[in-house]
Amino acid sequence: MNAQHRHDHDHDGEAPSVHSFILAGRQVIHGYHLAMFGMAEHAYQVVLKYDLPTEIVETYLQDRADRPGSWHAVRNTVDMVLPPIGDGSVTEYRARLDRVTQTGNGEDRIWEPLSGEFTARIKQVLNFRPFSQEDFPPHLTYLIYGEGSEAHIAHRLVKRPHFEQIITLEQVPDGVTQADLASAPEITIPSVPDNGHDGRPWTTRPLPERSYDALLHRETGKPVPIRLDLASERWWNITTLNA
Repeated sequence: MNAQHRHDHDHDGEAPSVHSFILAGRQVIHGYHLAMFGMAEHAYQVVLKYDLPTEIVETYLQDRADRPGSWHAVRNTVDMVLPPIGDGSVTEYRARLDRVTQTGNGEDRIWEPLSGEFTARIKQVLNFRPFSQEDFPPHLTYLIYGEGSEAHIAHRLVKRPHFEQIITLEQVPDGVTQADLASAPEITIPSVPDNGHDGRPWTTRPLPERSYDALLHRETGKPVPIRLDLASERWWNITTLNA
């Protein structure tokens, strides 16, 4: 079953909480849920496409231009659980826009509100996957998503010790369609292993080069060779994820 349609996870007893979604994109805004392996209410990998108020988008884009070293997040202002977003019964919620400034590997973060409360509307859920018992993949695996001329990749999470990373690409790779970007399929990078990192947390970014050969994995058919040209990192974290 497709990852974005798996909602059979038992979420009874999950406490409503604050969930931050890191933003990527300029033309179309996508959000990526910051996960935590050790807390059931945060043990989900989620990618959304937002419909945010015009003034919020303008604030985000201006602040992003003014502070390229910081990232931005949509954060709910009323505690909630995630499964109703996954099954489509919740398509909007009250939120605020935050600037997130991080040091090192994410040990220290400063969250600064940039807006008052607004309604964050969800146009599409591209990926919604509760964590389960899985083996580490043999090769580095990401989800690729976006729209139009923009594409981003987010590391596919499995279990501790793993890392969160979102990277915006220079362009949509040849061979990747708009339908692919709208379904957040997996891509693998055969030249880089992701087999548990010998049980140690990653401490350095695993993609130091600017370009990598990769394979796009659709639900059917053979893997499609593509070339990833990396542009800017939108998020990196090994700390709270593995807590």
